[in-house]
Amino acid sequence: MPRLKLRKTNIMRIIEESLNRISCPANVHISVESSLQDESLWVDSEHMIDILSELEKNSLEAMPDGGLLIIQVKEDEGKVCIALTDTGRGIAEKDRNHLLEPFFTTKPPGEGIGLGLPSAYAFVKSYRGDFSIESNADPQKGKTGTTIRISLPRKMILPDKQAKIIIHDDEEKSAN
Repeated sequence: MPRLKLRKTNIMRIIEESLNRISCPANVHISVESSLQDESLWVDSEHMIDILSELEKNSLEAMPDGGLLIIQVKEDEGKVCIALTDTGRGIAEKDRNHLLEPFFTTKPPGEGIGLGLPSAYAFVKSYRGDFSIESNADPQKGKTGTTIRISLPRKMILPDKQAKIIIHDDEEKSAN
């Protein structure tokens, strides 16, 4: 039986922690925008921080000459939606169909193993969420860059009735 560690947590704290784990070059600016009324989300916060940190690092690496990373957070019909948009070089069209394949990487040998995007996708799908990637690497077609969209249900939707869940409420812990 699968075991899921769920915590009622604050998504904005997760984003803040993920950004604290990365090293941002001086020539890259990061903007976080939120229109959330309710910042709570039931999710494995440590895993979510790891996933977001990896996606943020990918964005920074795509902007070696500088740029902007915008993280937008909003809610939509019981879901929390996160969009990470960078102004980097984009992903070549020939590579887009392989992005979610484990061990596929466009990085030079020794600089990446190709598990970041597949891991993020698997994490989001395990929560019955949606994951999408849009990218443009051709300046002739407009601004270059990549947007990764993650949409997670605010509450966990169980895949079957045999799953065991470990529930911990971070707000309750911090109140004591």
